[in-house]
Amino acid sequence: MNELHLQDKFLIPFFTDNVNGLGYREVKANTIANNLIIEEDLKEFLSQTVLNKSNYYKLLKKYKSNEEKLIKEFIEELLNRIKDSRNMALFFNTNKSITFKGLKFYLFYPSESETYQNELFDQNIFSVVQELPYKYKYDGEILFSFRPDITIFLNGVFLSYSELKSNFSGQNAGKNGRNKIAKDYREAVINYLQIAKFNDISQKIRKDFLKIFEKAIHITTTSFSIKL
Repeated sequence: MNELHLQDKFLIPFFTDNVNGLGYREVKANTIANNLIIEEDLKEFLSQTVLNKSNYYKLLKKYKSNEEKLIKEFIEELLNRIKDSRNMALFFNTNKSITFKGLKFYLFYPSESETYQNELFDQNIFSVVQELPYKYKYDGEILFSFRPDITIFLNGVFLSYSELKSNFSGQNAGKNGRNKIAKDYREAVINYLQIAKFNDISQKIRKDFLKIFEKAIHITTTSFSIKL
């Protein structure tokens, strides 16, 4: 039994089970753009949750019901703010809500609100993605690509990723998992340096190329075993 099979059969149900698990959604990897935004999750959070939906439909009127353009420009605003944040923890800490086109939007709801208790927190959309194909292209060529085993999103926005190692393959997190993470990051940095050299003083390329590593709230590796 390989790691991918174990991951799909045992770990993903833990993430997605609403009763005995975490209640996350599973999102298919091929539906996610390389900007690390799940567009449908973000749109749902903005348009359907308690503190956002009124302003969302006011904004939609400003866009003359052009929802595609609205979401595109909202994502552009998000990505600019993310680029200017050191990591996603700081991003969400300083951007609990943002003002866009004169209207206030929440990006996530914290738990134990004095007014709403956990009612708002439960409206957050946590999603898990298996084997996300992350690629970086430069001048039309793929310079770097890899597939994190598990990637986590909050309300459509990338949070973190994890590498899994199974004793069925004779590997463990302490050695093989950590080495895999270090190897991926090292390879990405080497490729970044080959194109950036002294031409990335603003670090624009770096912020885009290395975002999956350097913006993550955390990068973890986990050993797991299943007794059959």
